[in-house]
Amino acid sequence: MKAYLINAEARTITEVIVGDYKTYYPLLGCDCFACVGIEDEDTIYVDDNGLLKPQQNFFLYDGYAQPLAGNGLVLGTNDEGESVEPKITLETLKSKITFMNRNQAYLWAKENDV
Repeated sequence: MKAYLINAEARTITEVIVGDYKTYYPLLGCDCFACVGIEDEDTIYVDDNGLLKPQQNFFLYDGYAQPLAGNGLVLGTNDEGESVEPKITLETLKSKITFMNRNQAYLWAKENDV
């Protein structure tokens, strides 16, 4: 199914094809992921331990409370909680993402008392 990969290191957002949840791990570069709910029943999957690693690359989703560490994978969620294709368009997603390096994320957190 279609998903969007937010590559924090390359600072790109691209459409990718994923299968079941096991295909998310290599895209995220992790072995445990967390889900961040965004608008219209869409979800950003991120490395659950991303903030515990020596992370250099972050991104901020407009409307979410804090920068997210590492890569993200955007999928939708249906009424049964299963992953489906995202409702957000690639263009809209791109307009809502701000890429940050570690210093920028630190300064953002300091300015926003996070």
